[in-house]
Amino acid sequence: MATDVELPITMDRAPSGGIARRCLTRLTLYFSKRRERQVLSHLSDDQLRDIGVSPSEARNEINKSWFWG
Repeated sequence: MATDVELPITMDRAPSGGIARRCLTRLTLYFSKRRERQVLSHLSDDQLRDIGVSPSEARNEINKSWFWG
């Protein structure tokens, strides 16, 4: 005869995927992309070629929306 076993549920700490963690991760990603785009905007055409990026690709990346991209 099988019996149902209920596992105790404890709520002593926030889940690891909490809103604060998600906000911090999103904010960190935003600042990282912002910093990379600023650096990219200051590279010469020769430097862009060295890293395998065309000037038009660099412009497209630099001009991406701060909010969506």
